[in-house]
Amino acid sequence: MKSLFNSFAFRMWILFSIAGLLLSIPLSYYYSNINYKLLEEHAKTELESMAKSSSLSIELAIKSNDFQIIEETINQISNDNRYAFIAILEQDDDAEESKLFKCFPDSLTKNRPFFDSVTYYLNESALETEIIKGKIIIGISKTADAKKLQDLNKPIFHLTILANLILLVLSSLFFLLITNPLRTASRFAAELSKENYTSELTWTKGKNEISVLNNSLNTLKKNLMQHKETNDGLVKNLEQSLSKEKVRTIELVDSENKLKVSLLKEKELGELKTSFVSMASHQFRTPLSVIQANTELFNILVSAGKKIEPEKSEKITGRIKNEIIKMTELMDEVLILGKLTSGNIDFAPKEIDIVNFCNQLVEEFNLIQDDGRTLDFKFEGEPYIVNLDPKLLTHTFSNLISNAFKYSVGNKNPLLKVDFKPKELLVSVKDYGLGIPEAELSNLFQPFFRANNVIGIKGTGLGLNIAKEYAEINKGQISVKSTLGEGSCFEIKFKH
Repeated sequence: MKSLFNSFAFRMWILFSIAGLLLSIPLSYYYSNINYKLLEEHAKTELESMAKSSSLSIELAIKSNDFQIIEETINQISNDNRYAFIAILEQDDDAEESKLFKCFPDSLTKNRPFFDSVTYYLNESALETEIIKGKIIIGISKTADAKKLQDLNKPIFHLTILANLILLVLSSLFFLLITNPLRTASRFAAELSKENYTSELTWTKGKNEISVLNNSLNTLKKNLMQHKETNDGLVKNLEQSLSKEKVRTIELVDSENKLKVSLLKEKELGELKTSFVSMASHQFRTPLSVIQANTELFNILVSAGKKIEPEKSEKITGRIKNEIIKMTELMDEVLILGKLTSGNIDFAPKEIDIVNFCNQLVEEFNLIQDDGRTLDFKFEGEPYIVNLDPKLLTHTFSNLISNAFKYSVGNKNPLLKVDFKPKELLVSVKDYGLGIPEAELSNLFQPFFRANNVIGIKGTGLGLNIAKEYAEINKGQISVKSTLGEGSCFEIKFKH
């Protein structure tokens, strides 16, 4: 319906129809008004004639007090369907208004007032006799004229109805032959503009403008479909070419990314090598120097031919053994780092009772402490079995616990805590020692990195890196919170 009202042809049809109706109504009114005025003029002329002819009769009737003549006149007019009345009004000298003296017929005053201008054509004239002074009012009924007016207006009413019927037929033909075909062609053109070629428009054989328009639109549709097929073929070929280029681009990007990763690994390996050389030159030199010095001392004592006391010999060999153990531990850490770098660490998870597992670690560490301190252990929540790699877990926990003892000498006991939560297991190792400078926390888990406040304490800088890598292989995440001078807390989160 909205599209119908938007149609220019339909709006023209509506305008044409309304204009015809508006034109016929004034014409009907104008014609009816002319007839009414003609009848009104005729009635006035008749009244004037009546007034002149009856004036003398009324005066004689008043003088003789015989109103038979007036009644006969009224009856004669009434019998002609032109009901009339004659009213004689007397003017009182003491009163401004006139009063009714006589009315013919007498029943008039009972049915309606004699001065009713709606029902009667009225004419009044002055009356002055020896007996009475006043005026005469003569009226003729409008009823007969109304019927005459209706009869006179019938032809124009019939003509108006006929004209409107003809207008309706012409308008319908206009709509069917012009408006509707134009709307159909307009909708078809709109679908073509949207590249919708499923709509159909009937081919016609006529030579009028609408037939030419329909056939032109059908030809346009045919040409557009041919162009679309050609363009679709070109687009398909272009998409195939772009797809091949995209594959090549992806391959190039993939190769570039692999190259970047290789270069990054190469760079990291170079940095590791540099760090390893720097660390090894320092970490190996000290044990070797100690071994060399004690070996030379032992040789000097042997060359002098002196008897070496068992206590002194054990002291010298003990030093050599301790330094060899340190070198062995260092080599073990370097080997582990190499495995981590190459991705050759095995992951073999098993069901573990984590409380028993931690109790064993606590017992082992408490046996080897020589400063009187012990590792405190507690757990929260309802214990449950976890599925983790015990070897990786042992190395991770041992490193964190060893550091907790090493960097908190002279302070409170370190704490190992396990928190059994419904969806995750939290394990933390807390010490009350040196703490870590805030600016160095981001580099803490890098290989060979050591904070600047632990330079005097022996270490390789590999332990935390290995602990982090082992924790992540075990599907865990390690984090640290530390306050300089108050201690550190390392927490590992295992989700399950």
